[in-house]
Amino acid sequence: MTFPINNLQSLKSLSSMALLSKYYLDTEDKRSFCVAFSGGKDSTAVLYLVMHMLLELKEKKQPLHKKVYIINSNTLAELPPVLEHLHNTLRKIEDYAIKHNLPIIVEEVTPEIKHTLNVQLLGVGMPPPSSSLRWCTDKLKVMPIDARLKEIFTDGAFISVIGTRSDESSSRAERMDRSSVQGTDLKLNNRYDNASNLMPIEDWTTKDVWEYLFKQSNELVDVDFLWKLYSDASSKDASECTFVGAGGKNIEEGKLGCGTSRFGCWQCYMVRDKDKSLDGLLKSGYDNMESYKEYRDWFWHKSQEGWENTRDVYAHNHQNRAYYNKGGDENPKFGMTMPKGLRLSLRKEAFEKMLILQNTLQEELITKDEIILIQQRWVYEGDFELKAFRLARKYGVELKYVDLPTGLKKELRDAKRIYRDKLMIKELKSVYAIATLKRLAIQYVAKPKKYNSKFFPSKKEEDFIRKEWSNGFKKNTEYGGLKSEYLVQYFQGVI
Repeated sequence: MTFPINNLQSLKSLSSMALLSKYYLDTEDKRSFCVAFSGGKDSTAVLYLVMHMLLELKEKKQPLHKKVYIINSNTLAELPPVLEHLHNTLRKIEDYAIKHNLPIIVEEVTPEIKHTLNVQLLGVGMPPPSSSLRWCTDKLKVMPIDARLKEIFTDGAFISVIGTRSDESSSRAERMDRSSVQGTDLKLNNRYDNASNLMPIEDWTTKDVWEYLFKQSNELVDVDFLWKLYSDASSKDASECTFVGAGGKNIEEGKLGCGTSRFGCWQCYMVRDKDKSLDGLLKSGYDNMESYKEYRDWFWHKSQEGWENTRDVYAHNHQNRAYYNKGGDENPKFGMTMPKGLRLSLRKEAFEKMLILQNTLQEELITKDEIILIQQRWVYEGDFELKAFRLARKYGVELKYVDLPTGLKKELRDAKRIYRDKLMIKELKSVYAIATLKRLAIQYVAKPKKYNSKFFPSKKEEDFIRKEWSNGFKKNTEYGGLKSEYLVQYFQGVI
């Protein structure tokens, strides 16, 4: 039988395979294995270890009585070379499992359309993810995986085999230690009571991972390409990185970053100001990286131009107002309106730039279904002109009014009528923005019992709030002009 792994194994890899075998052969624990495969170096090492373990058990005539699920989460926002690498790898795994009659099932999951990066950033108006609001991981990866796991394991009972390592950070090592199940090699799974985590490379270093991978063939995973991808994304010379990985200076010394670079979502904003991975791939000559980088950098900097320029004064999901309410008088922002999602004008500008990028590259970066959801969100903020659809058609994406959900089309017709008959008067338009008046009309149609609790500020009221944001503190003077309540009261009198 052909092994995709070199038979010369290190003590650590032998120990890791023994650990996997122990729980795979445990007849009292009948739970299947679920391998979280991201396509990165750590999950690739785990994949090879699991595959080698199954092949050795088969050679020894041991029964392969447990299924092994290989699950990959495609965020739909991966860098092109990464996505190609992932799809090629998943096909190779399936082919290899069939060829050698291994109990492996490959699964690829994707986020719901409403949770994609495009819909969240451009439609919902979510600010770019940050360390304090890392919403992307849950929506793009965790939730899709959870949904599929609940379908596969209805009782929530499985062993999750993951490539988490303690040397990645001291805080992670502490969490791993706290989650250990006494008397076993398993860890608690904080999402499923009947599941456990198994970490076969827990005590491996980054150097261990690469040394192990370099000994493997490319039959399952193109390890050579993976290494080049990491080294390119690190902005390091691949030959220099190979020397380090093969046994030169320790990568952990911090002199080289080849083993620790990030690659994945091309719009990743967790890396904040500059994305070194995109920069590295650009220098390595990958097609179109400059165009991806240009959009990513533009959006990041545009979204950081101060709350007063980038954020809305109302929450996009429920259209209400929120206040800073912690810290009392010691907090200079106490009582100040909190900034919410990205302004619609910014999202419209970014949406058009995305369409231009898609048109230029001739690669699908945003789907029709995403555009429909984006347009739906915009309508509820007063976009009666269907700007998303108009821009889409301008750049070659055929979408028409009939493509809107039936219910939304009726709401839009009713809202237009109310705006025209009740709100399109000179006195109101001089005090309130047109978009605010349209937003009131559509919110009344969509939520007739709740519209009167939503926030529809006058031009001057909104300007007052934005000046507070610019100053960074709550003003002592109270704004004395017409407020949101006036518009609601007026509307209640004429509707």
